[in-house]
Amino acid sequence: MDKKYKIIALFGKSASGKDTILKWILNNIKNTSGIVSYTTRQPRDYEIEGKDYYFISNELFTEKLLNKELLEVTCFNDYFYGAGIDTLKEDKLNIGVFDVEGINCLIQDSRIDILPIYIDATDKTRLLRSLTREENPNCEKICKRYFVDEKEFNKEEWLFKYYILNNETKFDAAALIDMIRAFDDSGRMG
Repeated sequence: MDKKYKIIALFGKSASGKDTILKWILNNIKNTSGIVSYTTRQPRDYEIEGKDYYFISNELFTEKLLNKELLEVTCFNDYFYGAGIDTLKEDKLNIGVFDVEGINCLIQDSRIDILPIYIDATDKTRLLRSLTREENPNCEKICKRYFVDEKEFNKEEWLFKYYILNNETKFDAAALIDMIRAFDDSGRMG
């Protein structure tokens, strides 16, 4: 069976810059389409319904899961996240933010070619971003995300090939464009 969908899967620790890079790709690279995932958590101050996530109830999320409308499902900090098949476009590069578990699910789906890109930044940079991106940050939640990240991002346990994009102060846009072009041309990682 030929692959139907091409997905660029951005992943990385909290506040590494995944959403910023996602927005940059969508604004600067033609033939791209953002994947808007579903989640059961409440929106953060700066998030917009239908743009950042579809914020839905646990009941509706369960219904979508049972109806096989989700490509992957993960649980993070007691909330569920999942990418819907209805958000993908066959004629574009679909780009979204995923966790390691989600990428493992996508890799196993025969309808998908995937390019995982790990977004990397130091703990100090990530913490400063977390504290400044909201007017009144919840420090307890920020710390909880950091501790969960330490468990999830154990690279020795990752079962897939991926690229690394450093996003300490400014990411290398030329390198990112090269990765995406090679993937778009072949449907496989370079």
